[in-house]
Amino acid sequence: MSLHDDGKVYLEVGVNEVVSKQDNPNVPYGADEVAPDVVSVIRAGATAVHFHARYDDGRQAWTDDEVSRRVLSAAAREVDVLAYPSYHGSLEHIWALAERPPAGTRLLLTPFDPVQHVKRVLWLEEENRFGVVSFGPDDPNNSRPPYPPELDRFRELGLIPNIAVFNAADMRWVALAARIGILSQPLNIKLFFSDRWVSNNDPDPDVIDFLLSRIPAGIEHETVVVPYAMSSAERAEKLWERALDRGLGIRVGIGDCPWAFPTATNTEMVERAVELIQARGLEPATAADLRARCGVPAAETAMS
Repeated sequence: MSLHDDGKVYLEVGVNEVVSKQDNPNVPYGADEVAPDVVSVIRAGATAVHFHARYDDGRQAWTDDEVSRRVLSAAAREVDVLAYPSYHGSLEHIWALAERPPAGTRLLLTPFDPVQHVKRVLWLEEENRFGVVSFGPDDPNNSRPPYPPELDRFRELGLIPNIAVFNAADMRWVALAARIGILSQPLNIKLFFSDRWVSNNDPDPDVIDFLLSRIPAGIEHETVVVPYAMSSAERAEKLWERALDRGLGIRVGIGDCPWAFPTATNTEMVERAVELIQARGLEPATAADLRARCGVPAAETAMS
């Protein structure tokens, strides 16, 4: 049974991403700003939170697991925190967080962008498997595995990949990977749409329907629609509306769309999302709801 079947909506928040306080003064930077924001949006109704580990001056802490550990530990003292950091290239800090969990919680979701890992891959229909494109015996691509080995590591550590789908090619790979069991179900998918980033899906609500049609029947998934780097608040809302009408989750946040919401706070955006959800007779899913949907144990009790 999906979250929607139970009257629930997966509500995620992108709190800070790569944007600055010049874009929106409420964008949190270091752990001392990010952790309270995580607590606030969860109390307002967020199911899960995505954050970028950043230093106090706003620089990205891509591989510094201690920054993420500080965020997660601090938030866990206040709420049942289901949050995960970003990455760029290296996943070493993700492994570190999984192997040495933050106090009071543990990492469950992990970011996974097929675009960062899937290069020049073939689909061999008759063999029902992936292969590698080769331009000859000296092609360095020959040494690449046919699918990302990081997926095996996720499974070993009990991590659920939160899969970013930026375009139809990403969705094709995800559907095929699910078909042969490389990705476990229910899939945890984020569909990115942008009126600024050409590499993202076109921000037309009809594209949501197209991408959903690419997921084979019988594949279980929890999918969240993410308006990203949008310049239009109206377009972002139309995407959220269509997502909710199709039984999908939504992601909000000033980290995602600071230009469309230049003075908003993350908590205000969650409150607006909750209004949209409740207008349809639904409620935001809790972290516990999502864990149950994914078949994982309940979190440790937050420290008082």
